[in-house]
Amino acid sequence: MTRSSLLAFLPLSALTLAACSEPAPPIVEPLPDPTLETDAVVSYAEIYASGAYTELSPPRPWVPTDIAATAAGELWIVQRMERDPRFDDSTECVAAAQMGAANDCSALQGSTVAIADPRATTPALDGSTARVVVDGNSWHFMRRPSSIAFGDPNLVLDPADFEGATDPNTGAPLLTAPVTYVNTFATCHEHRTGNFTDQSPFIGPALWTTDPAIYDGSGPSTDWENGSHLDMVHATEYCMGIAYDAGNAYWTFNGQQGTVDYYDFNLPHVPGHYFHDDATIARYDFGADALARLPNVPSNMLVIGEHLYIADSGNGRVVRFPRDGGAVTGSFRTHEGLDAEVMTGVSLESVVSAETLGGLWGGGRVEPSGMAQLDADTLVVGNYATGHLSLIDLDGTVLRTLDTGLGEGLAGITVIDGTIYFAHMVQRRVYRVDVDTTMRVAS
Repeated sequence: MTRSSLLAFLPLSALTLAACSEPAPPIVEPLPDPTLETDAVVSYAEIYASGAYTELSPPRPWVPTDIAATAAGELWIVQRMERDPRFDDSTECVAAAQMGAANDCSALQGSTVAIADPRATTPALDGSTARVVVDGNSWHFMRRPSSIAFGDPNLVLDPADFEGATDPNTGAPLLTAPVTYVNTFATCHEHRTGNFTDQSPFIGPALWTTDPAIYDGSGPSTDWENGSHLDMVHATEYCMGIAYDAGNAYWTFNGQQGTVDYYDFNLPHVPGHYFHDDATIARYDFGADALARLPNVPSNMLVIGEHLYIADSGNGRVVRFPRDGGAVTGSFRTHEGLDAEVMTGVSLESVVSAETLGGLWGGGRVEPSGMAQLDADTLVVGNYATGHLSLIDLDGTVLRTLDTGLGEGLAGITVIDGTIYFAHMVQRRVYRVDVDTTMRVAS
């Protein structure tokens, strides 16, 4: 039999990401045509050095970690500030800071870049074809983002849903007329806390809308001081990946516990408010076969049919599990005080082993990070450690591998109309891979 989807790789192009609060026009670099036998060569362009907070000394650039696409084909990149080498997970945000000790909490904000036409050769950061947003409270609600996933493109909020709830400060109704949030998306964050001095874990996924009337980066978007987020729940430390399920629900990769955490935000609040107490949370515990966080390496996840596919970066493998499996065997309480279920009795199924991926990727470090669905039967999986891309059947059959020549840093991947895009955290760029679907691969 034959497969009609695969594949020769055609030219890559580089899109430079913004790294300043007043972005300069990007530089676009054509690359030589890579083939399966010849590495792509990158010519270097300027890397913007200043960050969103210009008072940082020295200023630090944005680092793209993950990318995703709206239903209309707009490309979104989520970024974090480069880490100050003086700090690590345990010292960035500490209670001692209240007594004058140094910390780095104020620099842990994330940002997004939206490119309206990702195939354009010169995306403009003047707002006409690309847009950079740093939410007013991104230091909390988008702290060190690892991942982004688009959800419901038209999420409707009705005043009746709030049952007469009022603003505790003014007494006014929270919502007086129906509102639709377009292109909702969620971000997940690689940290233990979202605040400066929490002694207990206080972080989790946050919900947003792309609507520029709400998500404009200025904050507050209402009379509150909480930026423009639509919801947040605090139960997943060091989140390494996120995937959309259905409705207003998402799956997350809990890097602290090695579990998969399921969140249904249920009813979001109006922008910038704080009602986070109606979510449904379930934690899938795999016991000794736990997922493993690889610090600073995002782990993409995908919902395909009845399964959740996971790039298990720390264990060097791609796995999946049935979303309807498991049984409730325990519970825990979130920071909000919500009762969350613990699910066990569900096993991770190997899609591609670390040994197989190591053979594909040169025998060195095996760190699957980016992952996307190319077509109904095919995954695109990237190795953070070496910059290789592989095309793999959903059953684990390897179809094609390309060494991009970019080296360490290949992270989030998405596909738009059959074209592959990936973020590179070391190069601080997003690259495009055009796929020749006229090729045939025997199987």
